[in-house]
Amino acid sequence: MCPPHYFTCLLYRSVAWATIMLMNKTNKDYFTFNVHDSALVIGQSGTGKTELVRQYIRRLERAFTPEQMKYVIYDLKVVEFDPKGEGGAKEEYLHTPIRTGRPEDMDYLEELARLAKDRYKQDKPEQMIFIYIEECDLAAQYPDRFHKAVMTINGRAKKANMKLIFSTSRSSPDIIPPDFRDSFDLILSGRLASEVDELNMGVLGATTLNWYEFLVKEN
Repeated sequence: MCPPHYFTCLLYRSVAWATIMLMNKTNKDYFTFNVHDSALVIGQSGTGKTELVRQYIRRLERAFTPEQMKYVIYDLKVVEFDPKGEGGAKEEYLHTPIRTGRPEDMDYLEELARLAKDRYKQDKPEQMIFIYIEECDLAAQYPDRFHKAVMTINGRAKKANMKLIFSTSRSSPDIIPPDFRDSFDLILSGRLASEVDELNMGVLGATTLNWYEFLVKEN
């Protein structure tokens, strides 16, 4: 078993796609990473993105008490993390009710960005805040605001004791422009639809992945 500070437990080692970038292959059952690493999870629908993050959230719940960690979940599909459903969020860990992509939910994401700025100035804020955003409705509706808020959180996450994961099936530049993509510590790519998507995301070889396999790229 890999130590908990490793960013992934490797099933296979793949080739280096560039001199400074080593791609690793993992799957939904073997994935973990540093507490404060932000992550962009991409891939076609059905590749296992939601299940990967769900298992990661379960690991956080085992590692932290509700007093030590709270999460904010943007479940834009509405059903994936419903606290009343099987595999849903646990009420005692929710920092705020599940967000579903309403206009006020974009406002709240900007509040979280301001919170990241405030916590960044503090000396070791104690309670960890984990933010998960599922799918890209807000990114499509409010691109400038969305990208700015997420990048603000990503840039301050470690010192602010916060963490953000954004998962989407759309890897087009309007949803994931280069500066936004590069603000994440990790990119986890499931199977992508085309080589154009591979180039946009910088994860060559993603079109040949099996379901529930991911390439892991460190930015």
